[in-house]
Amino acid sequence: MTASLPRRRFLRAGLGTTTLLLGGGSGCSSSRREPIKFATNPWPGYDPLYVAREKGFFDEAGLNVSLVDLTSLGASRRAFERGQVDGCGATLVELLLAADQSGIRPQIAAVVDYSNGADVVIGSNTLAGPADLRGLRVAIEPGTLHIQLLALALASVKLTVRDVLLVPMPQNAMPAAFADGQVAAAVCFPPESNRLLEKNGKVLFHSGQVPGEVVDTLVFDSSFVARRGPEVQAFVLAYYRAMEFMEQHADEAHAIMARRENIDVAELRATLAGLHYVSRQEQRALLAPDGPVARSLDHLQGAMMTLAQLRQSRSLKDFLIARDLIAASGVAA
Repeated sequence: MTASLPRRRFLRAGLGTTTLLLGGGSGCSSSRREPIKFATNPWPGYDPLYVAREKGFFDEAGLNVSLVDLTSLGASRRAFERGQVDGCGATLVELLLAADQSGIRPQIAAVVDYSNGADVVIGSNTLAGPADLRGLRVAIEPGTLHIQLLALALASVKLTVRDVLLVPMPQNAMPAAFADGQVAAAVCFPPESNRLLEKNGKVLFHSGQVPGEVVDTLVFDSSFVARRGPEVQAFVLAYYRAMEFMEQHADEAHAIMARRENIDVAELRATLAGLHYVSRQEQRALLAPDGPVARSLDHLQGAMMTLAQLRQSRSLKDFLIARDLIAASGVAA
């Protein structure tokens, strides 16, 4: 999704869980409990969590939250699959892979943003567009939304991923690989995308050309939601409280976020221009059975099945999204 920050279970836990979540309000004791361990990678969509921590919103909600800083989406997903964290920031790619490869039941607590130009395919400035990638080496981080965006870029010129040479590497290794000529292009987002542009890179394709296709979510394990559903709801509400703070006190919030991303405020704001934060009020429509997330999931799943990255297909309802809970959170005070 935009600038160079790496991203990329509320779902049906059964009627009993939904009742617990909806009926329990915040349901949090004022005493500090076992931590909620939540993994994130650098990406502005998740940064309101750090605003919530710094401003004490988690504490005020009675939550003991441990934010686990990891370097990539893949690292966050692996920690989630291994049970090292209770939840993580994830794109739909991580959601599908976690469900397919680990047997856990990930549940989406909220969609936090969608990429609106932040995620990009960057190539040498000698390339005119995606069509020129045929036969060239393209860097992607395996198991991330990179494959989704690359497939979309190539499909726009009637190519497929089989028409390029995929070079797997962590996103933070891409600037050096590009500068050294090891790859002709890379799929990435800020801050690494900014580094590639500084090395005479050129944007060949961006997520703004496929609006609503690339989303970021807050995801929890279904067993955790079953045990501690009211805290998950309070966690999401603290996120949205941080979002409101960001709207009212942009300078202070952006300074917190920039420190988290290890970039300056100007670069952060440039990155924010490439994404759309999803409000509480937008959740119900976004997560409707025939809504944008369901359509995006189906589109992505088809590409991943073609690449043999998934063993079976799923629909959004298989992830048991508690849309009623999320909508209730959206109107909560």
